[in-house]
Amino acid sequence: MGLKFHKILVLAGIVIGFLSVIVVLAGTLLKNSVPNVLAPEERDFAFDYVIVGAGTGGSTLTSLLARNSNGSVLLIEAGGQFGLLSRIPLLTTFQQKGINDWSFLSVPQKHSSKGLIEQRQCLPRGKGLGGSANLNYMLHFDGHGPDFDSWRDLHNLSDWGWAQMRSFMSAAKPKIPDMLEIPRRYSKLTEALDEAQAQFAHKDWSFRRSLYNIRNGMRHSVVQQFLNAVIHHSNLRLLPDALVKRIQLSPSPFLQATSILVGIKDEENREKEFSIEIRRELILCAGAYQTPQLLMASGIGDVSALNKLGIPVQHSLPLVGQNLHDHFNLPLFVSMGVTGPSLNQNTLLNPMTLINYMSSGTGPLGNFGVLGNVASYGGSESPPYGITFFGAGAIDESALMSISNFKGPAFRALFPRYYNASQEGFVVISSCLQPKSRGSVGLLNRHMRRNPLIDPNYLSSEEDVACTIAAIRSAVELVNSTAFATLHPRIHWPRVQDCSNFGPFERNFFDNRPSDHYLECLMRHVGLGSHHPAGTCALGSVVDSQLRLQGVSNVRVVDASVLPRPISGNPNSVVVAIALRAASWILKSELQAGDLK
Repeated sequence: MGLKFHKILVLAGIVIGFLSVIVVLAGTLLKNSVPNVLAPEERDFAFDYVIVGAGTGGSTLTSLLARNSNGSVLLIEAGGQFGLLSRIPLLTTFQQKGINDWSFLSVPQKHSSKGLIEQRQCLPRGKGLGGSANLNYMLHFDGHGPDFDSWRDLHNLSDWGWAQMRSFMSAAKPKIPDMLEIPRRYSKLTEALDEAQAQFAHKDWSFRRSLYNIRNGMRHSVVQQFLNAVIHHSNLRLLPDALVKRIQLSPSPFLQATSILVGIKDEENREKEFSIEIRRELILCAGAYQTPQLLMASGIGDVSALNKLGIPVQHSLPLVGQNLHDHFNLPLFVSMGVTGPSLNQNTLLNPMTLINYMSSGTGPLGNFGVLGNVASYGGSESPPYGITFFGAGAIDESALMSISNFKGPAFRALFPRYYNASQEGFVVISSCLQPKSRGSVGLLNRHMRRNPLIDPNYLSSEEDVACTIAAIRSAVELVNSTAFATLHPRIHWPRVQDCSNFGPFERNFFDNRPSDHYLECLMRHVGLGSHHPAGTCALGSVVDSQLRLQGVSNVRVVDASVLPRPISGNPNSVVVAIALRAASWILKSELQAGDLK
Protein backbone atom coordinates (compact mmCIF):
# COMPACT_ATOMS: atom_id res chain seq x y z
CA MET A 1 0.00 0.00 0.00
CA GLY A 2 2.84 2.39 0.92
CA LEU A 3 4.60 1.81 -2.42
CA LYS A 4 1.36 2.30 -4.33
CA PHE A 5 0.69 5.56 -2.49
CA HIS A 6 4.23 6.74 -3.27
CA LYS A 7 3.66 6.06 -6.98
CA ILE A 8 0.41 8.03 -6.87
CA LEU A 9 2.22 10.96 -5.26
CA VAL A 10 4.96 10.87 -7.88
CA LEU A 11 2.39 10.73 -10.70
CA ALA A 12 0.46 13.62 -9.16
CA GLY A 13 3.68 15.60 -8.90
CA ILE A 14 4.44 15.02 -12.57
CA VAL A 15 0.93 16.12 -13.59
CA ILE A 16 1.09 19.23 -11.38
CA GLY A 17 4.52 20.08 -12.69
CA PHE A 18 3.43 19.63 -16.30
CA LEU A 19 0.35 21.81 -15.80
CA SER A 20 2.49 24.47 -14.11
CA VAL A 21 4.86 24.51 -17.05
CA ILE A 22 1.91 24.87 -19.46
CA VAL A 23 0.55 27.81 -17.45
CA VAL A 24 3.93 29.56 -17.30
CA LEU A 25 4.58 28.91 -20.97
CA ALA A 26 1.17 30.26 -21.96
CA GLY A 27 1.78 33.40 -19.91
CA THR A 28 5.17 33.83 -21.52
CA LEU A 29 3.77 33.48 -25.03
CA LEU A 30 1.08 36.06 -24.30
CA LYS A 31 3.76 38.55 -23.19
CA ASN A 32 6.18 37.77 -25.98
CA SER A 33 5.72 40.93 -28.04
CA VAL A 34 8.09 43.86 -27.50
CA PRO A 35 6.24 46.93 -26.13
CA ASN A 36 6.61 50.59 -27.13
CA VAL A 37 7.81 49.76 -30.64
CA LEU A 38 8.60 52.57 -33.06
CA ALA A 39 5.63 52.66 -35.44
CA PRO A 40 6.16 52.68 -39.22
CA GLU A 41 4.79 56.20 -39.52
CA GLU A 42 7.43 57.38 -37.00
CA ARG A 43 10.39 55.96 -38.88
CA ASP A 44 11.41 59.25 -40.42
CA PHE A 45 11.78 60.76 -36.96
CA ALA A 46 15.04 61.95 -35.46
CA PHE A 47 16.11 60.94 -31.97
CA ASP A 48 18.41 62.63 -29.50
CA TYR A 49 20.02 59.34 -28.49
CA VAL A 50 20.19 56.28 -30.71
CA ILE A 51 21.43 53.14 -28.96
CA VAL A 52 22.45 50.18 -31.13
CA GLY A 53 22.14 46.86 -29.32
CA ALA A 54 19.95 45.94 -26.34
CA GLY A 55 22.52 43.77 -24.59
CA THR A 56 24.15 44.45 -21.23
CA GLY A 57 25.50 47.91 -22.08
CA GLY A 58 22.54 48.98 -24.20
CA SER A 59 19.83 47.92 -21.73
CA THR A 60 21.61 49.56 -18.79
CA LEU A 61 22.25 52.81 -20.64
CA THR A 62 18.69 52.94 -22.03
CA SER A 63 17.28 52.64 -18.52
CA LEU A 64 19.21 55.63 -17.19
CA LEU A 65 18.66 57.87 -20.20
CA ALA A 66 14.93 57.10 -20.45
CA ARG A 67 14.50 57.79 -16.73
CA ASN A 68 16.65 60.89 -16.35
CA SER A 69 16.98 62.62 -19.71
CA ASN A 70 14.58 64.99 -21.42
CA GLY A 71 15.94 63.73 -24.72
CA SER A 72 14.25 61.15 -26.91
CA VAL A 73 15.81 57.67 -26.88
CA LEU A 74 15.66 54.95 -29.53
CA LEU A 75 16.89 51.45 -28.66
CA ILE A 76 17.54 49.31 -31.73
CA GLU A 77 17.92 45.54 -31.42
CA ALA A 78 18.51 42.95 -34.15
CA GLY A 79 16.43 40.33 -32.29
CA GLY A 80 13.13 40.29 -30.43
CA GLN A 81 12.16 38.89 -27.05
CA PHE A 82 13.82 35.90 -25.41
CA GLY A 83 11.47 33.05 -24.54
CA LEU A 84 10.93 31.01 -21.40
CA LEU A 85 14.14 28.99 -21.71
CA SER A 86 16.22 32.09 -21.06
CA ARG A 87 14.67 32.46 -17.59
CA ILE A 88 15.21 28.85 -16.40
CA PRO A 89 18.86 28.78 -15.32
CA LEU A 90 19.85 25.19 -16.12
CA LEU A 91 18.29 25.31 -19.59
CA THR A 92 20.59 28.11 -20.71
CA THR A 93 22.62 25.96 -23.11
CA PHE A 94 19.48 24.88 -24.97
CA GLN A 95 19.20 28.45 -26.29
CA GLN A 96 22.53 28.19 -28.07
CA LYS A 97 22.17 27.62 -31.82
CA GLY A 98 18.55 28.82 -31.52
CA ILE A 99 16.75 31.92 -32.76
CA ASN A 100 18.21 34.06 -29.94
CA ASP A 101 21.81 33.18 -30.76
CA TRP A 102 23.88 34.71 -33.56
CA SER A 103 25.66 31.31 -33.66
CA PHE A 104 28.99 32.66 -34.84
CA LEU A 105 31.91 30.37 -35.62
CA SER A 106 35.55 31.37 -35.40
CA VAL A 107 37.85 31.07 -38.38
CA PRO A 108 39.92 27.85 -38.21
CA GLN A 109 42.34 28.19 -35.31
CA LYS A 110 46.05 27.82 -35.91
CA HIS A 111 47.23 27.15 -32.35
CA SER A 112 44.23 25.40 -30.78
CA SER A 113 40.91 23.63 -31.37
CA LYS A 114 42.44 20.57 -33.08
CA GLY A 115 39.73 18.37 -31.60
CA LEU A 116 36.97 20.57 -33.01
CA ILE A 117 35.34 20.29 -36.42
CA GLU A 118 37.41 22.34 -38.90
CA GLN A 119 39.31 23.66 -35.84
CA ARG A 120 36.55 26.24 -35.38
CA GLN A 121 35.16 27.40 -32.04
CA CYS A 122 31.45 28.03 -31.46
CA LEU A 123 30.97 31.66 -30.43
CA PRO A 124 27.43 32.18 -29.07
CA ARG A 125 26.15 35.77 -28.79
CA GLY A 126 22.71 36.81 -27.59
CA LYS A 127 20.21 38.17 -30.11
CA GLY A 128 17.23 39.93 -28.52
CA LEU A 129 16.43 42.21 -25.58
CA GLY A 130 19.12 41.57 -23.00
CA GLY A 131 21.61 40.25 -25.55
CA SER A 132 24.21 37.87 -24.16
CA ALA A 133 23.05 38.67 -20.61
CA ASN A 134 20.08 36.44 -21.49
CA LEU A 135 22.31 33.74 -22.94
CA ASN A 136 25.20 33.64 -20.46
CA TYR A 137 25.61 31.50 -17.35
CA MET A 138 24.43 34.28 -15.01
CA LEU A 139 27.59 34.33 -12.88
CA HIS A 140 28.29 37.61 -11.10
CA PHE A 141 31.80 38.98 -10.55
CA ASP A 142 32.48 41.85 -8.14
CA GLY A 143 35.52 43.01 -10.07
CA HIS A 144 39.23 42.89 -9.28
CA GLY A 145 40.86 46.23 -8.49
CA PRO A 146 44.26 45.50 -10.07
CA ASP A 147 42.55 44.89 -13.43
CA PHE A 148 41.49 48.52 -13.58
CA ASP A 149 44.74 49.78 -12.15
CA SER A 150 46.54 48.00 -14.99
CA TRP A 151 44.39 49.96 -17.45
CA ARG A 152 45.50 53.14 -15.70
CA ASP A 153 49.17 52.21 -15.55
CA LEU A 154 49.73 50.30 -18.80
CA HIS A 155 47.35 52.17 -21.12
CA ASN A 156 47.73 55.72 -19.81
CA LEU A 157 44.09 55.80 -18.68
CA SER A 158 44.49 57.90 -15.55
CA ASP A 159 40.77 58.09 -14.76
CA TRP A 160 40.02 54.35 -15.16
CA GLY A 161 41.72 52.98 -12.05
CA TRP A 162 39.92 51.07 -9.32
CA ALA A 163 39.49 54.27 -7.31
CA GLN A 164 37.33 55.66 -10.14
CA MET A 165 35.49 52.38 -10.90
CA ARG A 166 34.77 50.97 -7.44
CA SER A 167 31.53 52.91 -6.91
CA PHE A 168 30.21 51.97 -10.36
CA MET A 169 30.99 48.30 -9.73
CA SER A 170 29.06 48.51 -6.46
CA ALA A 171 26.12 50.12 -8.25
CA ALA A 172 26.20 47.40 -10.91
CA LYS A 173 25.67 44.66 -8.34
CA PRO A 174 22.01 43.64 -7.93
CA LYS A 175 20.50 43.73 -4.46
CA ILE A 176 20.55 40.53 -2.39
CA PRO A 177 16.99 39.36 -3.26
CA ASP A 178 17.99 39.47 -6.93
CA MET A 179 21.00 37.19 -6.44
CA LEU A 180 21.60 33.56 -5.52
CA GLU A 181 24.70 32.42 -3.67
CA ILE A 182 25.37 28.69 -3.70
CA PRO A 183 25.10 27.51 -0.05
CA ARG A 184 28.03 25.84 1.69
CA ARG A 185 26.00 22.67 2.19
CA TYR A 186 24.58 22.56 -1.32
CA SER A 187 26.45 19.31 -2.13
CA LYS A 188 29.44 17.25 -1.08
CA LEU A 189 31.49 19.18 -3.66
CA THR A 190 30.70 22.56 -2.09
CA GLU A 191 31.48 21.10 1.35
CA ALA A 192 34.85 19.90 0.03
CA LEU A 193 35.60 23.36 -1.37
CA ASP A 194 34.74 24.88 1.99
CA GLU A 195 37.16 22.53 3.76
CA ALA A 196 39.83 23.19 1.12
CA GLN A 197 39.67 26.91 1.84
CA ALA A 198 40.84 26.21 5.38
CA GLN A 199 43.40 23.62 4.30
CA PHE A 200 45.01 25.95 1.76
CA ALA A 201 44.83 29.14 3.82
CA HIS A 202 48.60 29.48 3.46
CA LYS A 203 48.29 29.94 -0.32
CA ASP A 204 47.31 33.11 -2.17
CA TRP A 205 44.13 31.40 -3.39
CA SER A 206 40.78 33.17 -3.27
CA PHE A 207 37.82 30.81 -2.79
CA ARG A 208 34.32 31.86 -3.88
CA ARG A 209 31.03 30.05 -3.95
CA SER A 210 29.17 30.98 -7.12
CA LEU A 211 27.03 34.10 -7.04
CA TYR A 212 24.29 34.15 -9.68
CA ASN A 213 22.02 36.82 -11.17
CA ILE A 214 19.01 34.68 -10.23
CA ARG A 215 15.87 35.68 -8.34
CA ASN A 216 13.35 33.12 -7.10
CA GLY A 217 14.82 30.49 -9.37
CA MET A 218 14.65 32.66 -12.50
CA ARG A 219 17.35 34.52 -14.45
CA HIS A 220 17.52 38.15 -13.34
CA SER A 221 19.40 39.84 -16.17
CA VAL A 222 19.77 43.49 -17.16
CA VAL A 223 16.28 43.26 -18.68
CA GLN A 224 14.75 42.71 -15.25
CA GLN A 225 17.32 44.83 -13.38
CA PHE A 226 17.20 47.88 -15.66
CA LEU A 227 15.19 47.80 -18.89
CA ASN A 228 11.72 46.64 -17.80
CA ALA A 229 11.26 49.56 -15.41
CA VAL A 230 11.45 52.12 -18.24
CA ILE A 231 10.19 50.18 -21.22
CA HIS A 232 6.90 52.13 -21.38
CA HIS A 233 8.41 55.60 -20.85
CA SER A 234 7.09 58.21 -23.27
CA ASN A 235 10.56 59.41 -24.34
CA LEU A 236 11.66 55.87 -25.29
CA ARG A 237 10.97 53.84 -28.40
CA LEU A 238 12.21 50.35 -29.23
CA LEU A 239 12.95 49.01 -32.67
CA PRO A 240 13.30 45.20 -32.50
CA ASP A 241 14.22 42.81 -35.32
CA ALA A 242 16.11 45.66 -36.99
CA LEU A 243 19.68 45.63 -38.25
CA VAL A 244 21.77 48.79 -38.35
CA LYS A 245 23.65 48.59 -41.65
CA ARG A 246 25.61 51.81 -41.90
CA ILE A 247 26.61 54.90 -39.96
CA GLN A 248 26.70 58.13 -41.95
CA LEU A 249 29.29 60.70 -40.92
CA SER A 250 29.25 64.37 -41.83
CA PRO A 251 32.61 66.19 -42.08
CA SER A 252 31.25 69.67 -41.51
CA PRO A 253 31.64 71.65 -39.31
CA PHE A 254 33.44 68.74 -37.57
CA LEU A 255 33.27 64.98 -37.99
CA GLN A 256 30.09 63.55 -36.42
CA ALA A 257 27.45 60.89 -37.02
CA THR A 258 24.34 62.38 -38.59
CA SER A 259 22.22 59.30 -39.37
CA ILE A 260 22.11 55.52 -39.53
CA LEU A 261 20.69 53.20 -42.17
CA VAL A 262 18.40 50.50 -40.74
CA GLY A 263 17.05 47.37 -42.43
CA ILE A 264 13.97 45.38 -41.39
CA LYS A 265 12.78 42.21 -43.12
CA ASP A 266 9.09 41.45 -43.56
CA GLU A 267 7.37 38.06 -43.31
CA GLU A 268 8.36 37.29 -46.90
CA ASN A 269 12.02 38.07 -46.15
CA ARG A 270 11.99 41.28 -48.17
CA GLU A 271 14.05 44.04 -46.62
CA LYS A 272 12.95 47.62 -46.19
CA GLU A 273 15.64 50.20 -45.47
CA PHE A 274 15.19 53.63 -43.89
CA SER A 275 17.30 56.27 -42.17
CA ILE A 276 17.10 57.65 -38.65
CA GLU A 277 18.64 61.01 -37.83
CA ILE A 278 20.85 61.46 -34.76
CA ARG A 279 20.40 64.73 -32.90
CA ARG A 280 22.87 64.29 -30.07
CA GLU A 281 24.66 60.95 -29.74
CA LEU A 282 24.95 57.56 -31.38
CA ILE A 283 25.89 54.92 -28.81
CA LEU A 284 27.15 51.56 -30.06
CA CYS A 285 26.42 48.61 -27.75
CA ALA A 286 26.51 45.78 -30.27
CA GLY A 287 29.30 43.83 -28.58
CA ALA A 288 32.91 42.93 -29.25
CA TYR A 289 32.16 41.26 -32.58
CA GLN A 290 29.46 43.44 -34.12
CA THR A 291 30.43 46.93 -32.95
CA PRO A 292 33.70 46.76 -34.93
CA GLN A 293 31.86 45.04 -37.77
CA LEU A 294 29.40 47.95 -38.02
CA LEU A 295 32.18 50.53 -37.85
CA MET A 296 34.18 48.83 -40.60
CA ALA A 297 31.10 48.24 -42.78
CA SER A 298 30.50 52.00 -42.45
CA GLY A 299 33.99 52.84 -43.68
CA ILE A 300 35.47 53.48 -40.24
CA GLY A 301 38.62 51.43 -39.68
CA ASP A 302 41.91 50.50 -41.30
CA VAL A 303 42.13 52.23 -44.69
CA SER A 304 43.99 49.46 -46.51
CA ALA A 305 41.54 46.78 -45.32
CA LEU A 306 38.55 48.94 -46.30
CA ASN A 307 40.02 49.63 -49.74
CA LYS A 308 40.47 45.91 -50.41
CA LEU A 309 36.75 45.38 -49.80
CA GLY A 310 35.72 48.40 -51.84
CA ILE A 311 34.25 50.20 -48.83
CA PRO A 312 34.41 54.01 -49.10
CA VAL A 313 36.51 55.36 -46.24
CA GLN A 314 34.78 57.83 -43.93
CA HIS A 315 37.30 57.84 -41.10
CA SER A 316 40.67 56.20 -40.55
CA LEU A 317 40.92 54.22 -37.31
CA PRO A 318 43.47 51.43 -37.88
CA LEU A 319 42.90 49.56 -34.61
CA VAL A 320 39.16 48.91 -35.01
CA GLY A 321 38.69 45.15 -34.73
CA GLN A 322 42.16 44.49 -33.32
CA ASN A 323 43.11 43.41 -29.76
CA LEU A 324 40.39 40.73 -29.46
CA HIS A 325 40.86 38.81 -26.23
CA ASP A 326 38.99 36.02 -24.47
CA HIS A 327 39.59 33.51 -21.68
CA PHE A 328 40.43 29.95 -22.73
CA ASN A 329 39.48 26.87 -20.70
CA LEU A 330 40.66 23.32 -20.30
CA PRO A 331 37.93 21.09 -18.77
CA LEU A 332 38.78 17.82 -17.00
CA PHE A 333 36.22 15.29 -15.82
CA VAL A 334 36.53 13.96 -12.27
CA SER A 335 34.36 11.00 -11.24
CA MET A 336 33.26 10.56 -7.62
CA GLY A 337 32.72 7.40 -5.62
CA VAL A 338 29.92 8.96 -3.55
CA THR A 339 26.56 10.54 -4.27
CA GLY A 340 27.10 14.28 -4.73
CA PRO A 341 24.40 14.86 -5.73
CA SER A 342 25.66 15.68 -9.23
CA LEU A 343 23.91 16.90 -12.33
CA ASN A 344 23.16 13.87 -14.49
CA GLN A 345 20.29 12.53 -16.55
CA ASN A 346 18.79 10.63 -13.62
CA THR A 347 18.73 13.77 -11.47
CA LEU A 348 17.09 15.82 -14.19
CA LEU A 349 14.46 13.16 -14.94
CA ASN A 350 13.55 12.78 -11.28
CA PRO A 351 9.99 14.19 -10.84
CA MET A 352 11.03 15.82 -7.56
CA THR A 353 13.52 18.00 -9.46
CA LEU A 354 10.66 19.63 -11.35
CA ILE A 355 8.39 19.75 -8.31
CA ASN A 356 11.05 21.48 -6.19
CA TYR A 357 11.76 23.98 -8.93
CA MET A 358 8.13 24.84 -9.64
CA SER A 359 7.28 25.15 -5.94
CA SER A 360 10.32 27.04 -4.63
CA GLY A 361 12.74 27.74 -7.50
CA THR A 362 15.35 25.49 -5.92
CA GLY A 363 17.25 22.37 -6.92
CA PRO A 364 19.31 21.63 -10.04
CA LEU A 365 17.06 23.64 -12.37
CA GLY A 366 17.51 26.77 -10.22
CA ASN A 367 21.19 27.40 -11.09
CA PHE A 368 23.58 26.49 -13.88
CA GLY A 369 25.64 23.96 -11.93
CA VAL A 370 28.79 26.08 -11.54
CA LEU A 371 29.27 25.77 -7.80
CA GLY A 372 32.49 27.58 -6.99
CA ASN A 373 35.73 29.12 -8.13
CA VAL A 374 39.30 29.33 -6.90
CA ALA A 375 41.54 32.12 -8.18
CA SER A 376 45.21 32.86 -7.81
CA TYR A 377 45.91 36.45 -8.71
CA GLY A 378 49.60 35.76 -9.03
CA GLY A 379 52.56 37.89 -8.19
CA SER A 380 56.07 38.17 -9.44
CA GLU A 381 56.39 34.39 -9.77
CA SER A 382 53.22 33.29 -11.55
CA PRO A 383 50.48 34.78 -13.74
CA PRO A 384 46.87 34.87 -12.45
CA TYR A 385 44.68 31.85 -13.14
CA GLY A 386 41.28 30.51 -12.21
CA ILE A 387 39.81 27.08 -11.41
CA THR A 388 36.05 26.58 -11.76
CA PHE A 389 34.03 23.65 -10.41
CA PHE A 390 31.01 22.53 -12.44
CA GLY A 391 28.95 19.91 -10.60
CA ALA A 392 28.02 17.70 -13.55
CA GLY A 393 28.50 13.94 -13.43
CA ALA A 394 27.15 12.98 -16.84
CA ILE A 395 27.48 15.22 -19.89
CA ASP A 396 24.97 14.64 -22.68
CA GLU A 397 26.94 13.91 -25.84
CA SER A 398 24.54 15.34 -28.42
CA ALA A 399 23.82 18.48 -26.38
CA LEU A 400 27.44 19.44 -25.70
CA MET A 401 28.77 18.46 -29.12
CA SER A 402 26.21 20.69 -30.82
CA ILE A 403 27.24 23.79 -28.86
CA SER A 404 30.98 23.10 -28.64
CA ASN A 405 31.74 21.81 -32.17
CA PHE A 406 33.69 18.85 -30.74
CA LYS A 407 34.56 15.94 -32.95
CA GLY A 408 33.12 12.72 -31.53
CA PRO A 409 36.45 11.13 -30.46
CA ALA A 410 37.58 14.32 -28.70
CA PHE A 411 34.33 14.57 -26.74
CA ARG A 412 34.44 10.93 -25.68
CA ALA A 413 38.07 11.24 -24.62
CA LEU A 414 37.20 14.26 -22.47
CA PHE A 415 34.05 12.73 -20.96
CA PRO A 416 34.63 8.96 -21.02
CA ARG A 417 31.57 8.18 -18.88
CA TYR A 418 29.12 10.33 -20.87
CA TYR A 419 26.87 7.29 -21.42
CA ASN A 420 26.26 6.64 -17.68
CA ALA A 421 23.02 8.43 -16.76
CA SER A 422 23.66 8.04 -13.03
CA GLN A 423 27.35 9.01 -13.04
CA GLU A 424 28.46 11.13 -10.10
CA GLY A 425 31.27 13.62 -10.57
CA PHE A 426 32.24 17.14 -11.55
CA VAL A 427 34.20 19.04 -14.18
CA VAL A 428 37.19 21.12 -13.09
CA ILE A 429 37.93 23.95 -15.52
CA SER A 430 41.36 25.62 -15.63
CA SER A 431 41.97 28.97 -17.30
CA CYS A 432 44.39 31.86 -17.48
CA LEU A 433 42.77 35.05 -16.15
CA GLN A 434 45.01 37.48 -18.04
CA PRO A 435 45.72 35.75 -21.37
CA LYS A 436 48.28 37.41 -23.62
CA SER A 437 46.95 35.98 -26.91
CA ARG A 438 45.24 38.54 -29.12
CA GLY A 439 42.99 38.03 -32.13
CA SER A 440 40.89 40.18 -34.43
CA VAL A 441 37.50 40.82 -35.99
CA GLY A 442 37.39 41.51 -39.71
CA LEU A 443 34.98 41.58 -42.63
CA LEU A 444 34.28 39.07 -45.36
CA ASN A 445 32.46 41.80 -47.27
CA ARG A 446 30.65 45.07 -46.60
CA HIS A 447 27.22 43.57 -45.82
CA MET A 448 26.11 43.56 -42.18
CA ARG A 449 23.91 40.50 -42.74
CA ARG A 450 27.04 38.43 -43.35
CA ASN A 451 28.86 37.18 -40.27
CA PRO A 452 32.14 38.90 -39.40
CA LEU A 453 35.46 37.06 -39.61
CA ILE A 454 36.34 36.29 -35.99
CA ASP A 455 39.79 35.03 -35.09
CA PRO A 456 40.31 34.69 -31.30
CA ASN A 457 43.83 33.34 -31.99
CA TYR A 458 43.69 31.23 -28.83
CA LEU A 459 47.02 30.01 -27.38
CA SER A 460 49.11 32.05 -29.83
CA SER A 461 51.11 33.18 -26.80
CA GLU A 462 53.30 30.58 -25.08
CA GLU A 463 52.72 32.48 -21.84
CA ASP A 464 49.08 31.38 -21.93
CA VAL A 465 50.16 27.75 -22.20
CA ALA A 466 52.41 28.05 -19.13
CA CYS A 467 49.70 29.89 -17.20
CA THR A 468 47.06 27.26 -18.00
CA ILE A 469 49.44 24.45 -16.99
CA ALA A 470 49.95 26.20 -13.64
CA ALA A 471 46.16 26.32 -13.22
CA ILE A 472 45.84 22.60 -14.03
CA ARG A 473 48.56 21.66 -11.54
CA SER A 474 46.76 23.65 -8.82
CA ALA A 475 43.43 22.06 -9.74
CA VAL A 476 45.01 18.62 -9.35
CA GLU A 477 46.43 19.65 -5.97
CA LEU A 478 42.94 20.61 -4.83
CA VAL A 479 41.29 17.43 -6.08
CA ASN A 480 44.00 15.27 -4.46
CA SER A 481 43.79 17.11 -1.12
CA THR A 482 42.43 15.62 2.10
CA ALA A 483 39.51 18.08 1.82
CA PHE A 484 38.33 16.21 -1.30
CA ALA A 485 39.27 12.71 -0.06
CA THR A 486 35.73 11.83 1.09
CA LEU A 487 34.53 12.27 -2.51
CA HIS A 488 36.84 9.46 -3.70
CA PRO A 489 37.71 11.51 -6.78
CA ARG A 490 39.39 10.14 -9.90
CA ILE A 491 40.69 12.43 -12.62
CA HIS A 492 40.01 11.04 -16.09
CA TRP A 493 42.99 12.19 -18.13
CA PRO A 494 41.74 12.25 -21.75
CA ARG A 495 43.26 9.72 -24.15
CA VAL A 496 43.58 11.93 -27.22
CA GLN A 497 45.19 10.01 -30.07
CA ASP A 498 47.30 12.92 -31.31
CA CYS A 499 48.69 13.33 -27.77
CA SER A 500 49.42 9.63 -27.12
CA ASN A 501 53.19 10.09 -27.40
CA PHE A 502 53.04 12.37 -24.35
CA GLY A 503 50.41 10.52 -22.27
CA PRO A 504 48.40 9.73 -20.38
CA PHE A 505 50.42 6.76 -19.18
CA GLU A 506 49.05 4.33 -16.60
CA ARG A 507 51.07 5.92 -13.82
CA ASN A 508 49.41 9.28 -14.55
CA PHE A 509 46.07 7.93 -13.30
CA PHE A 510 47.73 7.26 -9.91
CA ASP A 511 50.24 10.08 -9.50
CA ASN A 512 48.18 12.66 -11.48
CA ARG A 513 51.39 14.25 -12.72
CA PRO A 514 51.33 14.02 -16.51
CA SER A 515 54.01 15.91 -18.42
CA ASP A 516 53.78 19.53 -19.50
CA HIS A 517 53.98 18.32 -23.11
CA TYR A 518 50.84 16.23 -22.60
CA LEU A 519 48.96 19.09 -20.93
CA GLU A 520 49.90 21.48 -23.71
CA CYS A 521 48.80 18.98 -26.34
CA LEU A 522 45.54 18.50 -24.46
CA MET A 523 44.68 22.19 -24.28
CA ARG A 524 45.52 22.66 -27.97
CA HIS A 525 43.09 19.85 -28.85
CA VAL A 526 40.13 20.08 -26.45
CA GLY A 527 40.37 23.57 -24.90
CA LEU A 528 37.33 25.83 -25.33
CA GLY A 529 36.81 29.59 -25.32
CA SER A 530 34.95 31.22 -22.41
CA HIS A 531 32.64 33.40 -24.54
CA HIS A 532 34.09 36.55 -22.93
CA PRO A 533 35.12 38.45 -26.10
CA ALA A 534 36.36 41.99 -25.61
CA GLY A 535 38.92 44.59 -26.63
CA THR A 536 38.13 45.27 -30.30
CA CYS A 537 37.39 49.00 -29.80
CA ALA A 538 39.73 49.47 -26.89
CA LEU A 539 39.98 52.41 -24.54
CA GLY A 540 42.96 54.55 -25.41
CA SER A 541 43.25 53.37 -29.01
CA VAL A 542 39.80 53.34 -30.66
CA VAL A 543 37.81 55.28 -28.06
CA ASP A 544 38.97 58.05 -25.72
CA SER A 545 38.75 58.03 -21.93
CA GLN A 546 35.06 58.96 -22.10
CA LEU A 547 34.30 56.17 -24.59
CA ARG A 548 33.93 58.55 -27.56
CA LEU A 549 35.15 57.29 -30.91
CA GLN A 550 38.51 58.90 -31.62
CA GLY A 551 37.92 61.86 -33.94
CA VAL A 552 34.10 61.55 -33.99
CA SER A 553 32.58 63.77 -31.34
CA ASN A 554 29.10 62.23 -30.96
CA VAL A 555 29.69 58.47 -31.20
CA ARG A 556 30.38 56.43 -28.07
CA VAL A 557 31.03 52.72 -27.63
CA VAL A 558 29.57 51.16 -24.48
CA ASP A 559 30.14 47.42 -24.51
CA ALA A 560 32.89 44.86 -23.88
CA SER A 561 34.78 45.93 -26.99
CA VAL A 562 36.24 48.88 -25.01
CA LEU A 563 38.03 46.67 -22.47
CA PRO A 564 41.75 47.15 -23.21
CA ARG A 565 42.73 44.05 -21.21
CA PRO A 566 40.86 40.97 -19.97
CA ILE A 567 38.79 40.97 -16.79
CA SER A 568 39.93 38.46 -14.15
CA GLY A 569 36.47 36.91 -14.04
CA ASN A 570 33.12 37.14 -15.79
CA PRO A 571 32.93 40.52 -17.56
CA ASN A 572 29.16 41.14 -17.57
CA SER A 573 29.06 43.18 -14.36
CA VAL A 574 32.01 45.28 -15.58
CA VAL A 575 30.05 46.18 -18.73
CA VAL A 576 27.11 47.24 -16.53
CA ALA A 577 29.47 49.46 -14.52
CA ILE A 578 30.92 50.99 -17.69
CA ALA A 579 27.40 51.74 -18.95
CA LEU A 580 26.52 53.39 -15.64
CA ARG A 581 29.61 55.56 -15.95
CA ALA A 582 28.84 56.46 -19.56
CA ALA A 583 25.33 57.49 -18.54
CA SER A 584 26.75 59.73 -15.82
CA TRP A 585 28.85 61.59 -18.40
CA ILE A 586 25.94 61.99 -20.81
CA LEU A 587 23.56 63.18 -18.11
CA LYS A 588 26.20 65.54 -16.69
CA SER A 589 26.55 67.20 -20.09
CA GLU A 590 22.75 67.59 -20.20
CA LEU A 591 22.76 69.08 -16.71
CA GLN A 592 25.35 71.63 -17.76
CA ALA A 593 23.15 72.48 -20.74
CA GLY A 594 20.02 72.62 -18.54
CA ASP A 595 18.26 69.79 -20.36
CA LEU A 596 17.73 67.23 -17.58
CA LYS A 597 14.32 66.25 -16.29
